[in-house]
Amino acid sequence: MTVEIVPLTPDRAHLFFELFDGEGFADNPGWSGCYCRFYHYDHQCGDWENEPAADNRTDACHLIADGTMRGWIALEGQRPVGWLNAGRKDGYRAFRGDDVPGKAGDATGIITCFLVAPSARGKGVARQLLETALEGFRAQGLSWVEAKPAKSPETAASNYHGPLSMYLKHGFEIAGDFSEYQNLVRLAL
Repeated sequence: MTVEIVPLTPDRAHLFFELFDGEGFADNPGWSGCYCRFYHYDHQCGDWENEPAADNRTDACHLIADGTMRGWIALEGQRPVGWLNAGRKDGYRAFRGDDVPGKAGDATGIITCFLVAPSARGKGVARQLLETALEGFRAQGLSWVEAKPAKSPETAASNYHGPLSMYLKHGFEIAGDFSEYQNLVRLAL
């Protein structure tokens, strides 16, 4: 499948929400209320599990508007079929602490989440999103990019960080454990 990959910008926010509110979570509606806010959320000041979807959506609007939420949208024609949440590692609250595995400084990008609409899965959309992100990180002058693919994904939903095999095919190396359930992979740019 050939798609056009465009960066998320405030004037494209409607595409992000069209994917999240539409087909993106057709087979996994329980996760639709995240709006990719998890890694931007201050987990020390609240309980993520009890965050209402409406609040996540509103906060995602603000994060997109002020340029904090970064990533790329895959379009088939005018229809959004994929999303990749990726940006500078220090741009996410969740990765700012000294206890974060693989902390590599401010010259590091991180790939956090993929969302590919069920009708577009298995057609290379995630690969195209990843390749665009890598080009974007190089253009920003970043030195490293990291990701945290699941060690043993059991469903498409549990592979939302991207499959390990895809990262390895693109030159990433396993740098250790991000958590009990996730590898930390890293690529020198």
